[in-house]
This record gives sequence, C-alpha cells and structure tokens, in this order.
Amino acid sequence: MKIIVIEADGLRAEFLGPYGNDWVETPSLNRIAADGFVFDHCLIGSPHRAVQTAALWTGLHPTQIALHRSAVGNSVSLGDRVSSQETSGDGTLQEDPAQRSIVSLLRKQNWKTVLISPESSVLAHPLAQTFEEHRLVGKSPDDAGDEEHSSFRVVQGELDVTPVGRPAEDWAETRTAVVFSEVCETLSQIEGTALVWCHLSDLRNYWDAPLAMRMRHHEEGDPEPWSGTNVPRLRFRGEVDPDWLLPFVSAYAAQVEVLDLCLAGLWSTLEELAHREPWMLVITSARGMPLGEHGWLGTWHAPLHAELLHVPFMVAFSDGLGQSERSQALVYPHDLAVTVLNWVGVDTPIGRTGNTVGPEKTWVAIGGEDLLPIIRGEVDQVRDRLFVWDGHRTLAVRTRGWFAQVRLVGQEDAEEITDSSGALGSGEEAVPDEATLQDLTVVSARADLANLVKMRTQEGEDSLSDWEIEELRRRVRLFVKPDDRWEVNEVADRCPQIAGEFLKMTAEFLYSFQSLADVSRQSSYLALSVLPDNLVRGPEA
Repeated sequence: MKIIVIEADGLRAEFLGPYGNDWVETPSLNRIAADGFVFDHCLIGSPHRAVQTAALWTGLHPTQIALHRSAVGNSVSLGDRVSSQETSGDGTLQEDPAQRSIVSLLRKQNWKTVLISPESSVLAHPLAQTFEEHRLVGKSPDDAGDEEHSSFRVVQGELDVTPVGRPAEDWAETRTAVVFSEVCETLSQIEGTALVWCHLSDLRNYWDAPLAMRMRHHEEGDPEPWSGTNVPRLRFRGEVDPDWLLPFVSAYAAQVEVLDLCLAGLWSTLEELAHREPWMLVITSARGMPLGEHGWLGTWHAPLHAELLHVPFMVAFSDGLGQSERSQALVYPHDLAVTVLNWVGVDTPIGRTGNTVGPEKTWVAIGGEDLLPIIRGEVDQVRDRLFVWDGHRTLAVRTRGWFAQVRLVGQEDAEEITDSSGALGSGEEAVPDEATLQDLTVVSARADLANLVKMRTQEGEDSLSDWEIEELRRRVRLFVKPDDRWEVNEVADRCPQIAGEFLKMTAEFLYSFQSLADVSRQSSYLALSVLPDNLVRGPEA
C-alpha cells in the first residue's frame, strides 16, 4: 500500500484544466481528474508557509499551529517536544503537533516515510524530522540568483525587471522533472507500506521551463517572453497594463505545463503499481500565486484573495474510488491528513470535545476532516464555512454564497495594509508571537458594531445609518460566490447587513480561539452560531 502526495507550492487551481482553464495544456491532470475525484472549493488556512506546512502534516488549522508556537515560546521549535506528551482520551490535544502528524502516526504502524524536495528549508522544517528519510533533489534557486533578484519591492507602476538565470533547454532537464524522477524511482524500489511526500517549489521561486514552452502563449504584438528563472515579487500602487504582465503569466503557465508533463510519468508508474498493491494519490498546494491581480505579483504577502487562497485538491485511488466525480464542498488542504489516515485505517486523535451545543450553535470543523464520506457519496459537505487568517491583520471567511475579508486593525493602519484596489494585505512573512495573539483577542472584544447590527436587526429596523455603513465598508470587504470568481466586485456597501454578520462571525471565531489557547485543550472544532440562510446561499436567499 502506497500513499503519494504531490504538494506543489504556488499552484493555482485556475490554471488547470479540471478547474475550467482552457488555454494551459494539462492533459495529465485532466486524465487524473477523470480517473479520480476533484474538490472545486479548496482554500488554504494561512499564506504563511511554516504554519501551512505544519497544518498539512498534522491536520490542525494553521491558526492552531500558531497558538501552539506561542504556547511553547518562539525560541522553542515545534519539534522540540516530539516525545514529551501523549494525547488524552477525550479527543483533545496534549502533545506537540509532531506527535499527531500523519508521519508520526504512520510510522507507529511501521510505515516507511520519505520526504522529497528541492528546497532545503522544507527539509529543515521542525516537523520534517518526523519523516524517516529526507531527500534533497535538484539545484537550489540560489544558484540562479533568485533570492538576490526576486526580493520584494513596492513600486508605483511598471518598471524594468531584470531576468536572471537560464531556463532549461528541454522540460526533462527542469528541476521539477528531476524531482519527479526521484519520486518514480522511490516508488519502484521501496517495499511495503510507504508514504512518499513530494514538495515542489518551482512554481513559487524557480521558473526554469524552456523558452519554447513559454512561446506557446506568445502572440504577435505581445511583450517578449520572460527569459529568466527568477520570479519577480512586486506590489503595484498604481494601475498596471495587463500586457506588461503577460510575460510572467506565460512563464508561470509554462511551469504548470512542465508539472503536467511530469505527472504523466508518475501516472504511468502508478498504473503499473496498481497491479501489485493499492495506492492513493493526492495533488494539492500549500498556497497559490498572484500574477498581477489586485496589484501584486509573485509574492505570498499579497491580500487574501482567490489567486493566493484557492488551490487544487484532487484525489485518485488505484481501485477507481470516486472516479470522474467532483464536489462543491468547502475543504482545506489539511483535510488530507485525516483523510489519508482513515483510508489506511489509522485512528486520528483529534475530535469534538464531547460537549453538546444549543440549538443556535453548531460544531464547525477548522481542523482536518475525513473527506472519504464525500468521495463515497455518503455526505455532501463536512463544514459550512472556511476561515483564513493571515497571522496578523485580516481574517477571511468563505461560505457557499459569500467571501468576506474582515480587517482586524484600526483606522490608523488602513493606509499601511491596503493595496491600490483597497484590498487587505497580509503583512510580513512571519508567525505571530504571543503578544500579537493577545492583541487579537482584544480585537475580538471590539464587537460594538457587530452587537449594534444585531440589535437593530432584532428591533426590525430595515436600514443602517450612514456612519454604520461607512464603518462596515472600512472593516469588511464582501464578494458574491461563486459568481465573482476573481473577487473584483466588492458589495459590502450594498449588503451592509451581510457584512455585519461576517463581522460578528469574526468576533465569535476569535473569542472561540481564546478557549483553545491552552495547548492541553486544543480541539479541531469550534462551537459557532448556525449560519442563517442568507449567509449560506448568497444573494439568492
């Protein structure tokens, strides 16, 4: 029995054929989707790689990972207490996240575990030590000057960006191809039960797809294709000509096509393997990549929008389970941890606390959930909302009918965190410290406006004052889903009551996390208010 996870950091769902793209060539992904199961609405829980990676391996929400880190102190790594504690019998977490990681739990069942990546920082992650084998494959992007020439910059408009490095002459020479060759060789050689986790980072920081592949998307009159391997990381304060962005979009698309070509070889290996033993393949991403949308290019510091948050989640099985099916359920990438463990029959240590909730409350899964019941057609969904936290300034909430960004800071920070379109930025690439978390619990107490909206609604008043609408507009950005796929039509000022509901939901989310600050009582569920129909169904309600 084999489990293969392809985690392609920077892979956007919108560039793949199974998610509606018709101009990037992805025949292998199309075939895998036809033979497997596709989740249409998968959002990451955080854009910060360290906590998002830990979430993928543990099934905890990234915000839970951040609380863990604060609880043990920023000077203590997540893995420093791997063997220190155990889980309690009531479904709560008492140990370091490493103890409940998918890797640790499989190794207790004598599974082999292999982590393959071209990026040394991934192999150095505190939780990576739980893998039995670590394989660093391919050259570092530093060799091409990526770090020096792709540093983040804020600019007023278009500028000359210097290409650095030389793309591969043939796709088989790319770093992605080298990594996949190692994955296929590992699957051919390793005996017995094994987890092979492949982390790819080229979409995010090393564009080495051949120029010939980039030229496929070049038309007469377009700017010359991007000729470097470095990835520009820019924030634009002014308007940018879409044509100026075309070389970078084409380079990214070519990199996606390289990934697809490599998946063809992996799929052939798995077809041969299916004659000998069962396997499960998962394809997902830790985060997407902005390519000029909302004024950002190439950086994960960008606002919490679809180009950064919406990632693919595809699952295929050797026996054809879920073949050619797809789901509209709201899922996280870290659902894969619990799903994989349930597929192999390993109990997961996290669950509800056992307490009951009143008629106006419901358990909402923020940690990983088993998606096998959805794949088997037994249920339609495992949660009715998703939460994305940037670690400091913004909480995003997705329901079936809406997507909202809620600002967690005061007016004095507004200029600092808004981009040219007014979207909310995600701040520095860092895990929040304990002081920041305490500040956010204070923010959750600023529920005056939310309470006022609730009171006025209960009193039967149909409209809000101009001041209330302006305050909601400043704090909440609201988009209709799934119609507004690219989140360009902000409607908070036209739907103030809905915006107020999301503000209340944010306060409730932050209040609920106060009860989880004690590491010994960290659960995968929050008891939150039941969603009213107009938050579930969108404007049609």
